[in-house]
Amino acid sequence: MRKMKNKTTMLLAGGLAIVLILFAAAAIYFGMIVKDRSESQLPKETEKPVLAEQGGQEKPQETQGLDAVEVDLVNATVYRFDELDFQFAIAKIRVKAQEPINISLEHFTTDEGIKLNEIDSYLDQLDKNGLYIGKQNVWFELVSKEDSYVANIFVPIRDKTAQSAAVNIDFGSNDPLKLNLKEASGTREMLGYVAEDVITDGKTYQMQVNVAFQIASEEVYRRVNGEIMYGGIPSTAAVYVFKVEAVSLWGDKLEIESARYVLDNGNEFDALEADYESEKYENIIGKSIQEKDNGVLFIVTYNPDKEAISYRGTLKLKIKGQENWIDVKVNL
Repeated sequence: MRKMKNKTTMLLAGGLAIVLILFAAAAIYFGMIVKDRSESQLPKETEKPVLAEQGGQEKPQETQGLDAVEVDLVNATVYRFDELDFQFAIAKIRVKAQEPINISLEHFTTDEGIKLNEIDSYLDQLDKNGLYIGKQNVWFELVSKEDSYVANIFVPIRDKTAQSAAVNIDFGSNDPLKLNLKEASGTREMLGYVAEDVITDGKTYQMQVNVAFQIASEEVYRRVNGEIMYGGIPSTAAVYVFKVEAVSLWGDKLEIESARYVLDNGNEFDALEADYESEKYENIIGKSIQEKDNGVLFIVTYNPDKEAISYRGTLKLKIKGQENWIDVKVNL
């Protein structure tokens, strides 16, 4: 009788263990499903721009079969700043076509009547406040050699109190892109360039400025009417070099016409002009770029006591044909 009771107890214990194991496995399985679902609903960080491998490419012809093009919204990040009289969203959209893509944003209009190819006044306000949506890989025309494309677009909203917005598309059977504006999670840090960021106008070019390093002042010379002239930089100066890579995506002429380094205390140092060179580094000021090229900016500061000095400030770049300077936060 005792043996039978022990056997029954063992069977019950074994059965209970199996039930517990199955319950634990089910909990893990359903927990993974809930985790996957919750993670899939979290907003994903915008992919950072990557410097193009090749410049001067041939742009695809304007897309003809617009009625077959599908557009849908993936997600959006909302930005709202006190110094701006509008709010805006950076919307990630997915575009599917039956041919390479070249579509103007004139086909996209907000419910306030703003065409997304006519937004220069809004971009001008952003630039003047040191806010660069190129940092978030925003593009101002939809161009891809593939027939499927994911792009970030800029959507300004005049009404800063609006809780929602929509972007209407005038081709195909595409539904409006509906934006939830209730939570503005975008920050200034997400829109400020720092060293090694890819700088872009979202249409024609990309650039990348690397962290500066110091070279000897005697390495720099000036070329005047074909003649090399040394001794232009005083021995009391310190010369810093910023390496710059630049890409003209579709063969448009790109030129950095001037640059300066502005310290946080307000002092400024201008970059050396185009006729300054060195044996190791080519000056990029005034250089016409229509494919992919590189060069340097020479920034001269004064250090008569030869002390170890570090600077905190902003490198400012002026692109020919553009009104506003581009700010890049970088320390020396």
